[in-house]
Amino acid sequence: MSTPAEQLDRVFNPKVVAVVGAKKINNYNWLRAHGPFQQGEGRNGKIYHVNIDESEWPGAEELGFENVKSIQDIPEDIDYVCISVPNTVVPIILRDCAAKKVAGAHIFAAGFAEMHTEQGEQLEQAVYDIATEAGIALVGPNCMGLYIPEIGIRPTPDMPYTGTPGYFSYLSQSGTTTMSIGSAAPHHGIDVSKGISFGNGTVLDSTDYLRYLADDDQTEMIGMYLEGMKDGQEFFEALRYTIQKKPVLIWKVGQSDEAARAGMAHTGSAAIPADVWKAVLTLSGAIGVTSLEEMLDTAMILRRLEQTGPNVALITVSGGHSGKIAEVFGGQGFHIPSPSSESLAAIEEYSSRVGGSFSNPFEGPSVRGEEATLKTLEILAQDDNFDLIVVEISAGAADRDKDFVENRIKTLQTLATKTTKPILVTVTSDIPFSENTDKPGIARKFLDAGFPAIVEMEAAARAMSNAMGYWARQRIF
Repeated sequence: MSTPAEQLDRVFNPKVVAVVGAKKINNYNWLRAHGPFQQGEGRNGKIYHVNIDESEWPGAEELGFENVKSIQDIPEDIDYVCISVPNTVVPIILRDCAAKKVAGAHIFAAGFAEMHTEQGEQLEQAVYDIATEAGIALVGPNCMGLYIPEIGIRPTPDMPYTGTPGYFSYLSQSGTTTMSIGSAAPHHGIDVSKGISFGNGTVLDSTDYLRYLADDDQTEMIGMYLEGMKDGQEFFEALRYTIQKKPVLIWKVGQSDEAARAGMAHTGSAAIPADVWKAVLTLSGAIGVTSLEEMLDTAMILRRLEQTGPNVALITVSGGHSGKIAEVFGGQGFHIPSPSSESLAAIEEYSSRVGGSFSNPFEGPSVRGEEATLKTLEILAQDDNFDLIVVEISAGAADRDKDFVENRIKTLQTLATKTTKPILVTVTSDIPFSENTDKPGIARKFLDAGFPAIVEMEAAARAMSNAMGYWARQRIF
């Protein structure tokens, strides 16, 4: 019998897909979500619409899909099946999958063991028995399934179809979080390889997917949203195995009583005490995060910045922000040293100390205007007291001057031709305050120009600290 990894290889690289139970009432959501797989110009294949109700056929045919009444009517081997039918019908469809020797199936339906009812538990047991006996790589139930943007397999038509391979893979017990991570990733400069919403994890759970992604050559780093896991020891061993190969970022919820109850109701996941979870992160070397944004910001830095040290030069927008940015980065464990005497002397040749500071953080005349800013950055880039340069961008300044962002990008691009010292950009809004400024849009311009950029200095410091901690642990182990 095939192993789960072999079955998942077929699932993530399908040639034939079946969508069961698509309906006009929801605008054939699952067919349209998977549509690019059949209609795309890249590594695409064939999709069949399976529905016993022939009144649903014309709409699917109009969208370009071939109709059949049963999975067993499909004349080809099937790699992946998306099942969107009532929970009581799921075992019937899954038996057809078993008879057809389908590699993998996604069950969208809810109403299984997470309901804590006799019927729900019986249905989940039936699903487990059928899938395990047939060797089906079962995703779910109670989940949104797979997101493979390269080939156009998606949980919703609203998510991007890229047609190109990515490097960041993630898994989530929450379907909405799966969609949120996949949709937000491009705005953080991240290309997604694979996303997995696995819900109850009846057959395959987080441990199975983690091991698969650990050995997946396309996946360079892994993100996880977890409510719980079936076997803590197996999960820990899989985590340690994976960390030896690539970074793993974990957003773990359910550590308070209230969150634990929510997790139990959502996917039937039991809570893990906060102190136990902290020990898991410490001993495994995984990166713990507390939000979607922190996960993606950290992943972006790990991808775009080389390993660096803790000594940071801070370029800020005002005297008031000097204290704030120093406190923020200092609070995350960074050192904020003064520049060397040679650097101070060089800056004094063209900039006055009056009305500013260049003792770190740097603000005022030494970083006012692109010419002075470039001179100062070039001096700091040559100063061995600094490992990293952080440049704050005022969103308010971008509002006032339509050329500000473009000019600052050109300045940083010029600097990058003269040094390999890493540069991190952070976009802030309160100097001056601007209510409707598109801070993510400004950050994206820097990202597109090749510079790591994060909205708000607190988020930038946390993400940079996460990356620094990971690099330090890798050097130890």
